[in-house]
Amino acid sequence: METIRILWRGSRLMVHFLVGLALTPLVTHRDREGYWRVNHRVASWWLGRVTGIMHLQVTTSGTPPGPPALVVANHVSWLDVVVLGHLLPTCFLSKAEVRRWPLIGWMAMRGGTLFIQRGSGEARNIGNTIARHLQHEGMLTIFPEGRTTDGRSVQRFFPRLFAAAIDTGTPVAPVALRYRYRGERDRRAPYIGDQSLVRNMLGLLRRPGSEVQVRFCPAISPQGKDRKALAHAAHEAVRRAFGESGQ
Repeated sequence: METIRILWRGSRLMVHFLVGLALTPLVTHRDREGYWRVNHRVASWWLGRVTGIMHLQVTTSGTPPGPPALVVANHVSWLDVVVLGHLLPTCFLSKAEVRRWPLIGWMAMRGGTLFIQRGSGEARNIGNTIARHLQHEGMLTIFPEGRTTDGRSVQRFFPRLFAAAIDTGTPVAPVALRYRYRGERDRRAPYIGDQSLVRNMLGLLRRPGSEVQVRFCPAISPQGKDRKALAHAAHEAVRRAFGESGQ
């Protein structure tokens, strides 16, 4: 049964991915300054179909933010981008390695993703790039833990990534993500360690389905806060939303 499920869902996912490749040149364009822009309505539809094929039930609570907003979320899985991109008219900040992924990196780049090279001089200037995006596009989602976790806790947020919100006066919108399977913490959804993307995806495809709970927390004004205080306030909002226990 698992083999049939993997083959059926995997083939549907591949066909849908090819549809995405064909649509990408039609729904993306460069602006006058050379930055890529995407039709978020089409992107939302395409990403929503991915959640359906994966049998990922998405439940939400709270009020989704509207632009302008710097959306900050805990990071558990590659599915975080799929879910939030489906729910919000947002682009993402991603590690530079994703840009080099075959085809996926190209689609992400055309979709307006900003890439950051960790541990390089470029990282010091990323605040300017984020600020420009917030001023022109209105919404950007970042994962300020800097890495994925197993979903049991929320790691500290890096304050440097919050500078753009202060510089532009953009509200910070915390979002908490929690993956569940049969009423318990989902142990297959986390994309961590040495696990490959294909292996993680196969583990999800072979199951009947799972759930991701998305809680939109109240926006936080950057007024009167420095980077550290703003990062701490956002971290506390996400941590309290579902609690550290992950149960």
